[in-house]
Amino acid sequence: MNIIIKTKGSVKMSDAVKAHINEQVVALDKLFNRSENVTVNVLCIEKSQKFKCEITIVLKHVVLRAECNGDTLYAAIDQAVDKIEQQLIRHKKKVNDIIRKREGISQYFVTKANEVEEVEKTPEIKVKHLDVMEMSVDEAITEMELSDHEFYMFKNEESHTYCVVYKRKNGGYGLLQSLE
Repeated sequence: MNIIIKTKGSVKMSDAVKAHINEQVVALDKLFNRSENVTVNVLCIEKSQKFKCEITIVLKHVVLRAECNGDTLYAAIDQAVDKIEQQLIRHKKKVNDIIRKREGISQYFVTKANEVEEVEKTPEIKVKHLDVMEMSVDEAITEMELSDHEFYMFKNEESHTYCVVYKRKNGGYGLLQSLE
């Protein structure tokens, strides 16, 4: 683990503060994979008798960042390390859940494939008979909106062909028109 410590303002970085930072951050090492080359950036700032500690850790798929204020530099460092630890634990849980789900998904597909082989039936088709009325495209759109459906079938009064008007996913409307 590579720890980079920077200061801003009038912060005096004593050996005791550096040792405290190293001790706190190295304790997080148990939460990282051994294969990861981790660089931890620690920035300590003092503004008007208040201290601020910023810790940033950039990993392969996530950036962990904590920014804490405290009356003392030690308090700000401890709070920031605690926040980073919570973020790391949350991230590890998410990754582990994804891995477990991925393993579960493969078993799910095997089970579903077996079920499909057992039950190879044609899905039920619901048939609805319509009395198709002759109207304009604008009237058909109005009827579709009033019926709260995604499409509406009608006979175009201009071309005397069967048509379907529908709502498009990206907004607007579409028109399907038969050739005869």
